[in-house]
Amino acid sequence: MSAWKRLTLTCLSLLVLGLAPIGAAVAQIKVTAATPASAYQGTIALDVVVSGAGFDNSAQVQYFVAGTTNPGGITVKNVVFRNSKELVTTIDVADTADLASFDIQVTLSSGRKGKGTTLFSVKAKPNDEPLPSYPPARHSQSFTSNGGTTAATSRLYMFGGDDSSGQAMADLWSYANAGSTAATWTYIPGGNIDAGEAPYTRKVAGWSCGAGSCVLMGGLSTRLYGDTWIFDESTRTWSQVKCSRRVFCPPARASQAMAYDPVHGVHVMFGGYAGTSWDFFWWADTYTFNVATRTWKQMTGGTAPPAREGAAATYVPDVGVVLFGGIGGSDGSTVFNDMYVWSGTAWLPVTSTVASDPPRAVPAVWGHGMAWDPTRGAMIVAKGLLNSGWYPSQDTWYVTFASSSGAWHATWTLASGIGCQAAATSPPDPVVHSGARMAFDAANGVQVFFGGTSSNPFTTYGNTVECW
Repeated sequence: MSAWKRLTLTCLSLLVLGLAPIGAAVAQIKVTAATPASAYQGTIALDVVVSGAGFDNSAQVQYFVAGTTNPGGITVKNVVFRNSKELVTTIDVADTADLASFDIQVTLSSGRKGKGTTLFSVKAKPNDEPLPSYPPARHSQSFTSNGGTTAATSRLYMFGGDDSSGQAMADLWSYANAGSTAATWTYIPGGNIDAGEAPYTRKVAGWSCGAGSCVLMGGLSTRLYGDTWIFDESTRTWSQVKCSRRVFCPPARASQAMAYDPVHGVHVMFGGYAGTSWDFFWWADTYTFNVATRTWKQMTGGTAPPAREGAAATYVPDVGVVLFGGIGGSDGSTVFNDMYVWSGTAWLPVTSTVASDPPRAVPAVWGHGMAWDPTRGAMIVAKGLLNSGWYPSQDTWYVTFASSSGAWHATWTLASGIGCQAAATSPPDPVVHSGARMAFDAANGVQVFFGGTSSNPFTTYGNTVECW
């Protein structure tokens, strides 16, 4: 062979050797299918065959919520290389995995990678038992409106309370379409309590809703709570505010008043009780909570109302958050009939008169319900308790407001002609029992009462009563 031919062959060999890695570097990794293509939340050790092309035994596999780099609760435990077109992935799907479609990405040790989009999905775990369709009997629960103004958006949310055996509960329910045959309670699963995914069992917790969120603070069960939880209406999930030395939270308490203030974009909280049976006391402090920043702030301006529990608060348009009633005093037997308006920085006293002939005193109640009725242009003060012995009030009042020289005045009118009925899905009991809790469906103009108790013998009720 001539020298020229040997030189030519040598150059060609070097060229081929040089091009081989380049060709390998640009070879595509294709990910085309997953079998099975879905799994339920809570699935453990599921083998999923990932199909495609260009795989080798260095392949690593990742699952991402479609269009993101979020694993979404899927953990890849093992990858087995079958051949260049098949891999077997063993995955765990968390109980709380995102209910979503997932992309699957395959990466080789050489750095080459490929992704198949929306090849896998996670479905809600089927319930071993059907979800409950109606709340169990209870008293001392937290119950309020989300402030929705249309039938599509108005929801009443009820949390916890004590059941018929005196055990605290941790269930969350929503009520919609009050006053119609379509009125319905809906149970909202909250997640694993022991895993810290939802609030623990409790009664008389602070509770207010507005702007798409509800805030739960404190309450009483086997102990007094000082934790804060946020319920997101859109995702129907809970999240806890982690209190620490750097993240301030109010002291533990129960039976405090809370209401959402849409003007200032905060939840306002006042009072409540704390301590033990031998060292019992009432709070007279005020705090605001901002959901967006997840922060509490203590408000110290002005003169605070006297310490109390069992007061009610609600927002009145063009007035502010109104606080009324409650029980406290040195021995816990003083029932209040004073009223205050929150200015955003301080409580302002409100003078009150009753429009009646002959004149009568403003009612003193605690454990009552309050809400703004936009149709009547008045604040509703409904039922409640007249003394520390849980003797019930049967009255409903409409309260209107006027201001003069910066001072507020309230005029009280005793309601008449109110009709009540057992709700469509309720046991056939139209009685509003002692200690029943009220929330107002403003979209339908209906007061909704649930539960309550009676004595001799002690009975806990589970009826839903609608009044208008």
